Amino acid sequence: MSEEPKLRKAWLRGYKRGDVDLTVARATIAQEQVQHELEGTKARAMAMQTEIQELHRRLDALRARDQELTKTLDEFRERREQLERDADARARSIIGDAEQRAAALRTDGLRAVGELQQQVEQLLGLRSGLSAALRRVTADITDSLDRLAAAPARAIEQTPPPSKPANEPDPRFARWSDESES
Repeated sequence: MSEEPKLRKAWLRGYKRGDVDLTVARATIAQEQVQHELEGTKARAMAMQTEIQELHRRLDALRARDQELTKTLDEFRERREQLERDADARARSIIGDAEQRAAALRTDGLRAVGELQQQVEQLLGLRSGLSAALRRVTADITDSLDRLAAAPARAIEQTPPPSKPANEPDPRFARWSDESES
């Protein structure tokens, strides 16, 4: 409002009625205008308060979601760490078992090689014994052939030498009898 009109004094008592009515009307209009602005401001304040409450509710929901996600993430971390510990323990167990089996196989292999070496040595000993026996037999056969070649030829009609028991071995073949084989 621009300027407030001055109330003029009436002639007899008080102020002029028109001035008073005009001032009251202006005051009423101003009050209604302030009341209207107050209502708009209250409505805006209520809307802002509702928006603030909605934002607080959303913020609380986001905080709760964040806490839930953090809790879930912590649970996953704990589970991952547990799985890593279990995997490490399992790996150590598998490696330990594999090392034990490798040591056992190595021991068995060395034992088997030792046994094979003993068998080879026995076979070599048997071979040398067989070679020596074959040399002796060859020498005996050669000696027998030489004696046969040097001996006079006998006639087929010749009679056998004096009688001997049938189950007594011929002394010429004594080397190859059953008693000497063992």
